[in-house]
Amino acid sequence: MRSYNQITYEERIKLAQLRQSEPSIAEIASAMRRSRSTIYRELRRNEAPTGEYWPDTAHRLTQARRMRGNSLDRDLELREFVLEKMQCHYWTPEQIAGHLTHRQKKLRSISHETIYAWLYQKAQKDQKLWKFLTRHKAKRGLRKSKGAGQSRIPERVSITERPPIGKKRKLFGHWEGDLMSFKKNSQHILVLRERKTMFTLSTPLPSKKSCSTAKAIIDVMKDIPGDARQTLTLDNGGEFAKHSTVAKALGIQSFFCDPYASWQKGGVENTNGRLRRDLPRNTNIKTINQEDFDENIDNYNSTPRKSLKCLTPLQAFNKNLLRVALRA
Repeated sequence: MRSYNQITYEERIKLAQLRQSEPSIAEIASAMRRSRSTIYRELRRNEAPTGEYWPDTAHRLTQARRMRGNSLDRDLELREFVLEKMQCHYWTPEQIAGHLTHRQKKLRSISHETIYAWLYQKAQKDQKLWKFLTRHKAKRGLRKSKGAGQSRIPERVSITERPPIGKKRKLFGHWEGDLMSFKKNSQHILVLRERKTMFTLSTPLPSKKSCSTAKAIIDVMKDIPGDARQTLTLDNGGEFAKHSTVAKALGIQSFFCDPYASWQKGGVENTNGRLRRDLPRNTNIKTINQEDFDENIDNYNSTPRKSLKCLTPLQAFNKNLLRVALRA
């Protein structure tokens, strides 16, 4: 397979000179040692508004088309920001795009689709940057297996049926849940986050089985007052298949995101990214004692948040608990 080299500015000058004597495309191609299709394409794409061919105009049009490439190829500071958030904090493209759009003004905003498109360009694929994505997919597209599209969760209730009060972060007692994985997906922890206050509960799991996950949810939430645990939003992983067991034990109803729509529980996804700072993906959870593990979660809950008016998640949670107790 022959390689193709872009026409240079010097060649464009020669092409313009040859065009003055009005030879055929074949004669021009022969003189320039280029294929006829290359010359034809150059004349068609880069002609001046008057229909003539001018080297300066042709070169400017070519450069303009190149500038329409991916923003991350042209903006070094933006590219470094995206790579840092993916590699050091395990942020998803959706979280990065949301932060750029709503949480800062220094860098230009881009969509998550722009980030995905850049990651799957050949240069980035050769560096295997896709390994920093949540699902580690080397190719774009959904992985479908036998039975794909069929829910593995008995009595599953869609997020579209969640009460309207659960969609607003101004109301207390609505939770989101997820699992964080470690050591090549062989170890897992449960993460539960209260939507309004960002308060987070977490515990290591002995396994990813649904019965182990259900027991862990019950254990970490059983001491929370009923009015402070109203709904729980989860993804469609089989580990949450025993949600009815949780409902019977705690009186909390679970709702499930649409397939491949983890952004519908974006709060706990953001928490996972923050926890990755102290618990990177290669952490061996089994070597961390309970006291050290709890300290990591306490650090998260004790960090002031701008969206909470500089309260910590723990302070905000206790403040809302007090209001619940006074109402009772």
